[in-house]
Amino acid sequence: MIRIILDTNFLMIPSQFKVDIFSEFKRLMTEQSSLYVLEASIDELTTISLGKTKDNVHAKVALKLIKQKNLKTLPNSTNEKYADNLILEGVTNKDIVCTQDQALKRLLKNKHKGIRLITLKSKKYLDFE
Repeated sequence: MIRIILDTNFLMIPSQFKVDIFSEFKRLMTEQSSLYVLEASIDELTTISLGKTKDNVHAKVALKLIKQKNLKTLPNSTNEKYADNLILEGVTNKDIVCTQDQALKRLLKNKHKGIRLITLKSKKYLDFE
């Protein structure tokens, strides 16, 4: 079973770009997989949802989707509170990471050779990078 780990910004795609990431995963994945979100990402989304920025609505939708879709939660493995650092430290080459964060993608590729990444393409669909 492959773990697909969704980053904080990736979880806001459905609201921001009106893309159904869950049907896109079904289209993309030929192997058995499960979707995971880090506790730190939930914390980040909660903080964003309480703010006064334009992203607070997107974060609220993301939190609802996490519950509706019964995404599995990965506990924070260390005292680290920043989801990107936890992803960077906690993934293996067998995992798939979903992120829009260019810096995180670069760090993942450097640290975990051969790791698979899924990203939003043309603001319309998901694909492997």
